[in-house]
Amino acid sequence: MAVLAAYVAEHYASPLRMADLARHCHVSVRTLQNLCHSHCGEPPLKALRRFRLQQLHAQVARRSWTPLRQHYLACGLTGSVADRDLFLAMYGLTIREHQEASRLQQPALSVLQAPAAATPRSLQAFISLSA
Repeated sequence: MAVLAAYVAEHYASPLRMADLARHCHVSVRTLQNLCHSHCGEPPLKALRRFRLQQLHAQVARRSWTPLRQHYLACGLTGSVADRDLFLAMYGLTIREHQEASRLQQPALSVLQAPAAATPRSLQAFISLSA
């Protein structure tokens, strides 16, 4: 899993497919799914989306005046409804609300993350454990 986490952290902005991830880890797609479920508590592509959204959150906080479309592209996201819904579940606000609050420099945004017990471990957490 450390190999997968490092690969995702390095290539998250590019289009990644399950077959590519499995091939990089030298396992089958099914084995990768099982490993990711046991380590992260969610499917690999959902963990990837969660990692990308964490990167989006950090980017928007750093560069709040950059258009969201550029942030999405830099993180390998499309701005889909699934992205919006997961971001809302993770942080308690929409991406646009986060951007507007970042523009106003409200420091309270960093405490809006969901409780750790309610959220499966993400690739970001796994990367920090693997390092």
